[in-house]
Amino acid sequence: WSNHFAVSIDKLAVLGLAGALEREAIRPHVLGNFADMLCAVEQHPAMLLYLDNAQSTGPDSAAALAADRRGRGRGLNENLGREILELHTLGVEGGYTQQDVRAMALLITGWSIGGGQGRLRGGQPGHFHFREVLHQPGAKVLLGRRYQEGLAAGERALRDLALHPATARHLATKLARHCVADDPPPALVRRMADAYLDADGDLPALYRALTDAPESWA
Repeated sequence: WSNHFAVSIDKLAVLGLAGALEREAIRPHVLGNFADMLCAVEQHPAMLLYLDNAQSTGPDSAAALAADRRGRGRGLNENLGREILELHTLGVEGGYTQQDVRAMALLITGWSIGGGQGRLRGGQPGHFHFREVLHQPGAKVLLGRRYQEGLAAGERALRDLALHPATARHLATKLARHCVADDPPPALVRRMADAYLDADGDLPALYRALTDAPESWA
């Protein structure tokens, strides 16, 4: 799972946080529900800094409008939104579009880190903090589903992505590739994905489907 949610200390801001990501966001959920792990990871300072979301600004947010008046534009960063869809949930063949990438990025504007100065001051330093001043107002459409604004909308989108059939296939394929074969048997991947969806994203159900499979021992 640390490979699945990879960050790199080549980016110096992450240097003191990479171990904390594994300890605080991944390990507590390894025997839990994938949606809980997903939300914890995407809100962890290591991920927010590594993929530049801490300063990502909705184009119609209060912070963007104020910056425009001062001639100092603030912009949307799509890095984390893209990685969520491409690597963390649906996978590169998951059927999303650039419009979905942008929608995901807009949904998580304001997902930042406590501390700061001036208009961006607030929250506990070094911990996740939702900065409403950076958040894009209004509804967003992701994969044909409409979400409203606010912190809860981004969390709802992550939980919906966690139970998407493409996410189930992506997770099952990666786990089977890691544990069984570089080219995992399609029937095994299907059974693992079905077990994951039938259990509403419960990870032990996914693991049991893997360890009970004769392909895993052949």
